[in-house]
Amino acid sequence: MIYPNPRHLRAFIALAETRSFTDAANAVHIGQPALSQAIAGLEAMVGVRLIERSTRSVSLTPAGAEFLVDARRVLEANEHLLTRGTHWADVHRGRIELLAIPSMAYRLLPMLVRDFSNAYPDVRVEVHDHPDPVLRQKLDRGEGDLAIMTPVQDDNDQFSLPFLRDHFRVLMPADHPLARHKWIDSKQLLSERLVLLRRGALLRSYTDVAIGALSLQHSPLEVDQPGTLIGMVEAGLCIALLPAMSCPSVALRTVVTRPLKQPSVNRVIGFALSPGRQPMPAVHAFVRLALQSLAENKSHLPEGCELLPTSQKKIERFLGK
Repeated sequence: MIYPNPRHLRAFIALAETRSFTDAANAVHIGQPALSQAIAGLEAMVGVRLIERSTRSVSLTPAGAEFLVDARRVLEANEHLLTRGTHWADVHRGRIELLAIPSMAYRLLPMLVRDFSNAYPDVRVEVHDHPDPVLRQKLDRGEGDLAIMTPVQDDNDQFSLPFLRDHFRVLMPADHPLARHKWIDSKQLLSERLVLLRRGALLRSYTDVAIGALSLQHSPLEVDQPGTLIGMVEAGLCIALLPAMSCPSVALRTVVTRPLKQPSVNRVIGFALSPGRQPMPAVHAFVRLALQSLAENKSHLPEGCELLPTSQKKIERFLGK
């Protein structure tokens, strides 16, 4: 099926409203011969006369009067469609599906989403928090617009933008003897009962770097979730090693954290994109505003977290511009 050219519809509407070929041609900024060709083309397409012409007047046929109603409706819908597309392009409208590791979703993402929503109130933000392995699976399947996770240095590392270093800390009851120290050497953990995430968890691999060479005097207690681990520490049963982003806030006064200095262990957190998806303008805006918000609110970072330098060149490379 052949559809009418929007310019021809505008020409027809102008002629129907002005009832003058001269005035209509001026209104749509074309010559009178082009206007006549546009009307003739529409009439040939629909198979019926739309305009009655005489030397003195121009009028609509009954079919032309009905066609005028539909022509206005089609042009209005077309302009609405283009306007909505333009709004997506300039971030006045849109949607972002954010994927984030739970610690980031809990500690910093609310601030970033709040600042973005204040700046772009008509862009809908959806958040899905999952462990790193699940996020990687989703990205591999092309799901999600933007992920905040632990980047993997592989052949697709151009699709990640590291922005935060998250140092591991020792989590202990507030009245624990080690709480008197400013920082903790891993050798001070030899006689302590540790609670660890089970092997296979990504955070456990970092913990093993810190204590792998130690001959612990007590077998560690193993759990599946960081929340359970924190509960065990709060109950006074054990102490734990966690990245600063995963540690409870200072509002939980029953536990405290101290830096682990020997050895120093950290993970890097960054933005990640699916290799098969081109980020929409709203994603560009979120990344830029998030980095700006983090830089302006360094005091909101958990103790033990530090921002990594992100040059404009790195940002442009990540976003594919």
